[in-house]
Amino acid sequence: MIRPLINFLRRCGVVLASARHRGVRYLDHTPVSAFNDVLLRVFPDLQGLRFIQVGANDGQRADPLQPFIDQYAWTGLMLEPLKGNFAALQRHRGANPRLRLRRAAVDVAAGRRLIYDLAPAATATLPDWARGLGSFSRARLEQVTRELGLPNTAIVAEEVETVAWDEVWREFGGKRCELLVLDTEGHDLTLLRSCGLAAHRPRLILFEHACNTLPERMEFYRELLELGYDLATCEGDTVASLPPDR
Repeated sequence: MIRPLINFLRRCGVVLASARHRGVRYLDHTPVSAFNDVLLRVFPDLQGLRFIQVGANDGQRADPLQPFIDQYAWTGLMLEPLKGNFAALQRHRGANPRLRLRRAAVDVAAGRRLIYDLAPAATATLPDWARGLGSFSRARLEQVTRELGLPNTAIVAEEVETVAWDEVWREFGGKRCELLVLDTEGHDLTLLRSCGLAAHRPRLILFEHACNTLPERMEFYRELLELGYDLATCEGDTVASLPPDR
């Protein structure tokens, strides 16, 4: 009785899947990136994951965590150094008691440092990605202005607080970080090398590699592989994940 019904539904274009099958989650979250795909493969249950996000911007713009934080009650520490971005982050995420927001940049040492960005007036008519380019490197912003046909006067500087990783881990608490996400326009590899990956071993890491040369990327990929991480890339990003038994 069941088999004829299943065959009939298939002829009608209906596909049946067991609720216990891991692939069922893809019905609600069709992967749009390597990050989404790896996330669903690594975690049998997305509920209540814990994360650190470095360079959180406004909590919405091109944010890979945005579809999951509220739906699955994620707990996290979100760091964003730039005043305007942080004000927007507070508007979008400040009411969530599971999130701790910190206006600071992560660096190899605590202190103060200049971050360069494009002035809001210069990005008013540009694509949305142009509003997420804050970087310690002025050279990176000069490259962007050349690509966009803007004068170097479009670059602005803002002095921000920097915190080292030991403070980040203290603020995060003693529980394991399951997702570590970075977007720092060229500083990602430096930060990952200094964050204590061997000790903290986040299950999934998402970082931007677009600002690094191929040799720089390959050298860091070798380091991640030695730590037991699997790797996937999508456009300008890399996803590193630990198998379930690691």
